[in-house]
Amino acid sequence: MRSRIVLETDGFVALPTIGQLFSGSMLILPRRHTERFSDLSRFEIGRFDSFARRLFDGVGSDHVLFEHGARCVSRGGCGIYHAHVHCIPVPSELLLNDMLPFGRQAHDSLSDAWKANRNTDEYIVARDSAGRVASIDEDVIRLHGYGSQHMRRVLVSHFSLPKPWDWRDYEEPERDLIAAVAARTPSHVF
Repeated sequence: MRSRIVLETDGFVALPTIGQLFSGSMLILPRRHTERFSDLSRFEIGRFDSFARRLFDGVGSDHVLFEHGARCVSRGGCGIYHAHVHCIPVPSELLLNDMLPFGRQAHDSLSDAWKANRNTDEYIVARDSAGRVASIDEDVIRLHGYGSQHMRRVLVSHFSLPKPWDWRDYEEPERDLIAAVAARTPSHVF
């Protein structure tokens, strides 16, 4: 299989998610190693916004974004300790009430949410299909039992998907992942 990268800049790469809940589900990763997006500079986060817009330009579908940011010392998240934001096209609305039903803090932007979570070891930041942003911190994660891959569990439940929520349960090669790569022409944006 050729490279899974479908969009790249000097700062970020996008590739289809292993465990495609919806065709075209993508991950955005910074090229520079950091464990969480909240550890990126304001400049890097600004470049993320334009990169994400470019990734979903012309897709014609609502989409949600989320990150379960965790430092490896927290032992939270999905066990992958390189920052990554999930960008998932959804067939109908998915709102914050469903994504983060308890203890969420509203924010004006993803940048504001990441800034608010700089000093916590673990958080979840989400943007719903209406464009609203919220986050929860490690205290809320523990109090309400928001476990690993919480947002993938929400997507499977909310949309009654006949697929496993755990990306590790998908067989290789994954047909939807191969289709997502084939549907996108790799492009370089600088």
